[in-house]
Amino acid sequence: MSKTTVYSARHGETEFNVQFCLCGQLDIPLTKKGEEQADILAQSLKDKGIEKIFCSDLTRALVTARIVGRELGLEPIPDARLRETNFGAMERCRRDDPEYLRRGSAFAERFPGGGESILQSAHRVYGFLDEILSKCEGRTILLVSHGWTNKMIASYFRDLSNEEFGEFVLPNCAFAKYEIK
Repeated sequence: MSKTTVYSARHGETEFNVQFCLCGQLDIPLTKKGEEQADILAQSLKDKGIEKIFCSDLTRALVTARIVGRELGLEPIPDARLRETNFGAMERCRRDDPEYLRRGSAFAERFPGGGESILQSAHRVYGFLDEILSKCEGRTILLVSHGWTNKMIASYFRDLSNEEFGEFVLPNCAFAKYEIK
């Protein structure tokens, strides 16, 4: 059996990132800097042997994936399961808001105003990963998504304590690599 390699990247910068606010499932475009970051990401991934790109269907991830895909000669496949966590009424709040910070470590508690719990978000992302990894066994793929989604992806591939999960941050257009043998 050959190994499966997964690269997981975060989208480029948005105005909400600049303002230190939660985007959540709001459909926010990239800034000019975000587009430039995506170009740099594309260059850093061009020799990795990526065969497929999957991405969130939210504009910031989809545009990032398209910029990378153009360089790699691949068309990204959008999937809503790679969306950011739905923070409900807390979308647009600052990331240092005490209530957001409290709820971000209360894994079974839904964010107010119709949001998801961290466990619900993880269930969605893990389901996507289970499906895609069975279909792409032995291949090299790229996932382009969001900050919290990347936390979920990291926790899928390796054990993280609650503290490590909370501290895990993938900056805009940075990527992580995971291998399954």
